[in-house]
Amino acid sequence: MTDYDHFPDGELMENDSPQINDLQSFAELAAAEDKSLVGESQMTWLSPQLIEEEDGFNERDYDEPKTAAHIEKLAQAWAKNAQIKPIEVKVVNGHCYVRDGHCRLRGARLAISRGAMIKRIPVIELKGNNQLDTVRILTSNDQLSLTIMQRARLYQRLRSWNWDDNHVADHIGKTATHVRETVRLLTLPDEIQDLLVKEVIKPHLALDLFRKYGKESVQIIMSSYEKRKAEQELFYPELGSGLTEPQNVASPDSEAKASNATSGPEQNSSEKEAPTGPPPIRLTSRNIAVPTRRIGKKLVTTMATSMTGISQVMRSSAVIDAKTGTVAISIPVDIYEKFLAISDEAGRHRDDDAKNQQESKEA
Repeated sequence: MTDYDHFPDGELMENDSPQINDLQSFAELAAAEDKSLVGESQMTWLSPQLIEEEDGFNERDYDEPKTAAHIEKLAQAWAKNAQIKPIEVKVVNGHCYVRDGHCRLRGARLAISRGAMIKRIPVIELKGNNQLDTVRILTSNDQLSLTIMQRARLYQRLRSWNWDDNHVADHIGKTATHVRETVRLLTLPDEIQDLLVKEVIKPHLALDLFRKYGKESVQIIMSSYEKRKAEQELFYPELGSGLTEPQNVASPDSEAKASNATSGPEQNSSEKEAPTGPPPIRLTSRNIAVPTRRIGKKLVTTMATSMTGISQVMRSSAVIDAKTGTVAISIPVDIYEKFLAISDEAGRHRDDDAKNQQESKEA
């Protein structure tokens, strides 16, 4: 029998609803018939001043514009007595630490500093160890997503507790490959990590460039970023007068397309939102100007020397089979390895040239 079948045809509601006008009375009546129909939870209310933030536990950067705006929004909600999700806390050695709801806590404190009459806020005790507390941060983001670098640091924290990538992935609903590649972002130079936080460049593109060009990738990416900023200033001259934070609006091209697509007799031009600033800068493989590899004198000399050595070995050890039209040769391991290294280097030059030509055509 299901919970819905226990009181067929709304029997309980029909007989007793006129005298019941609050949830507690309704729950008490239902529990009197069958205790399994009602669950209880203990809610505690604490002053925000009693709740602490543990240093280094939450990876959020509270100076980020998005985070600051989110806290401001929560402060306004607290001031209006809006219904806000309880904060999850954990008591450790006499200290009550927030475990989920850091922004909600800061929003409450901000509202109080502005005069809001908030004496206590709802809290729920979170059970479990520090490892599960970290998982909680990853799976419950208080409606504000973690940046990719914040996730990377939290994944690394779980790794430091001997969690393998599969174990982390199972707990957060991701793949082990996602965990591994995200943690790898921590090996990137600080300049590239900053652009990842700003969502200027995609993680996979940043990793590909770093794998290929090493430290040189910083200059490649940063020069491409500066070029995109200069191009943007041509469309938005106000950037030169102090507007530095890009806003989420359409680019000139996409704005024109949207206007053409939505224009019609029922379109009210006065209802269109006015542009508030430039669109955010995004770098793709088309925007990245990678240097063309040149075959230097050293490589040419090495190739000539290797080919000469291989040629001599082939001539001296070659056994020709006229029947099958094949030649059997015996090459020392060191010469064979040198040949493979030279071949790989030449292959990289060939691949780079082909990729650059293809990207030029697409652009």
